[in-house]
Amino acid sequence: MNPGRSGNRRDGGGKSGRGGGRGNSSRVRSSPPLVYREVVRSNQAVSQPVDVSPISGSSSAVTGNSVTSSVDSLKEISNDKLSLDHSQGPNPLTSGVGILSPIHFGSNAKTVMMLGSPDQDEENQTLSCSLDCQTPPKSESQCGKSNSEGMSKEVDSEKSDSPDNGFSFDICVERNTAIPKLKQSLLERNREAKRCVRGDTKILRPGMILLKGYISSKDQVKLINECRDLGRGIGGFYQPGYRDGAKLNLRMMCLGKNWDPETCMYGGKRPADNAKPPRIPFEFQQMVKGAIQECHSYLESQSNKVNVQDIIPSMSPDLCIVNFYSKTGKLGLHQDKDESRESIRKELPVVSFSLGDTAEFLYGDQRDIDAANKVELQSGDVLIFGGKSRLIFHGVSNIIPDSAPKSLLEETNLRPGRLNLTFREY
Repeated sequence: MNPGRSGNRRDGGGKSGRGGGRGNSSRVRSSPPLVYREVVRSNQAVSQPVDVSPISGSSSAVTGNSVTSSVDSLKEISNDKLSLDHSQGPNPLTSGVGILSPIHFGSNAKTVMMLGSPDQDEENQTLSCSLDCQTPPKSESQCGKSNSEGMSKEVDSEKSDSPDNGFSFDICVERNTAIPKLKQSLLERNREAKRCVRGDTKILRPGMILLKGYISSKDQVKLINECRDLGRGIGGFYQPGYRDGAKLNLRMMCLGKNWDPETCMYGGKRPADNAKPPRIPFEFQQMVKGAIQECHSYLESQSNKVNVQDIIPSMSPDLCIVNFYSKTGKLGLHQDKDESRESIRKELPVVSFSLGDTAEFLYGDQRDIDAANKVELQSGDVLIFGGKSRLIFHGVSNIIPDSAPKSLLEETNLRPGRLNLTFREY
């Protein structure tokens, strides 16, 4: 509904509004035959008198005492005309027309205008305006409330998904409270619980360790909710691109320091909008240190003679790149080598958190997809590569749709896709 159109009718704008502004009520009372004639034309096929009940008409035609009284006056005049015509004998034009109720008048006001002859257009328009104006029009807020709310949500969602929409993206969708949630079956809950059990650690290669299910379900919810809040604020998610117009097939947010894909350099502000990156939450830093310690404990359990710091050096993250991959998201093979020379020299590790849908992760010594190894990173997995594997080529070849834990989606309403956090020390 167009609120402006509703406003014009109420304020007397437009052609019919001008008729109403010239004293339409007096003109209505002086033209009862017109009302009668036009209503009769719309009921020419009626052969028997019909008693129209007030409750059979439109309830919107009568909304106040002023409306009822105005239409009642029309009714009395028209009914007097009916009695006069019948007293003089049956009229072929009036036979079959019963007593008209106020609601019948209200519901046929527009019909009167439509059925008028060309030479009566102006007069009929005045009459129609008079009857229409007697029914208080909805206010602009009432007319657009439900539709505007629905449209607002739809437009907001479309803007969030648009690559050209500024620097804010919601990784979660609004909950639809009208649709009841389906509880997980016992089998599904057991499968997720079995998959998320800690302790399944894999050494993929020297300096590259995968901690399966390291992040608990509770911590996954916290990570997603915190990233959502940060991503909708200043310095939040956006779709990075290059000067030639090419766009990365993901959404990105930097914490601590900003990384510019165009220059492959870190800085204090994002060049695209001059926004300062949010700080890394303290809880995130503690989880990173805990994951590195878990790797050290596992390596020590395998051999007491190894120096765990040589395999996976300790580090204190001061920057994080958060990527959100949609169902079709991908990332080509590349090296993480834009940190400081000191960080690269010490072979300080990159710590990667995976949340949401499962990703097919590629890694290898060369930028060759065919020669690359592949491993699936599921929600809750932590991948760490440092030491001799610090500069491996790695990327994401595919996102497996609908592979995220159902319980996680119920708790967070995360969009379909994968949320990935990679921590480093500059």
